Amino acid sequence: MLGIDPGTTGMGYAVLDLTTDPPGLIAHGLVLTPKHGSAGERLLAIAVALDELIATHGPEYLAVERLYFNKNAKTAMAVAEARGVALVCGARAGLAIAEYTPQEVKQSVTGNGDADKRAVQRMLVHLLELAEPITQDNVADAIAIALTHGQRVKFVAAVASAK
Repeated sequence: MLGIDPGTTGMGYAVLDLTTDPPGLIAHGLVLTPKHGSAGERLLAIAVALDELIATHGPEYLAVERLYFNKNAKTAMAVAEARGVALVCGARAGLAIAEYTPQEVKQSVTGNGDADKRAVQRMLVHLLELAEPITQDNVADAIAIALTHGQRVKFVAAVASAK
C-alpha cells in the first residue's frame, strides 16, 4: 500500500504492509524536488521518485489525498499537478487507486473529521504502534491516507467473506 500526500515542494509518501496487525510501516518520507526548478522539473522529480518507490516496494494499491477547495488558486493548481503525476505513476504501474478527502482521512484515523494534524499524528502512534510520532505534516498525512485505505480494504474483505 502506497499512500501519497501531494505537493510540489515536498510530497509525503508512506508504504504500509497490510498483511500484519497493526499494519507495518515499511518506508516513509518526503519526495524532494529542486528548490529553484521549473514546474516541469519538479513534476519530473516526483514522477521519477514515485516510479522508484513503486518498483522497489511493489504495492498493490495507491491511495492519494483528494483535492479540496483552497483559497490560494496558485497553490491548488500546483498540488493538482503533483497529484496528477501520482495518479499517472500509479495507473502506469497497474495499481488499484483510491482517493480520500482530508475529512475522510481524519475521520478514519481519529474518529473526528474535524481533527487537527496533531491529533492525527498522535493517533498514528497508537494505530501503528510507532515508537514516536511522525512530526512532518506531509509524511504523517501520507501515512494516514495509506492507513485509511488499508482499513477500507480490510472492511471490504470482511464484508465479502461474511456473504
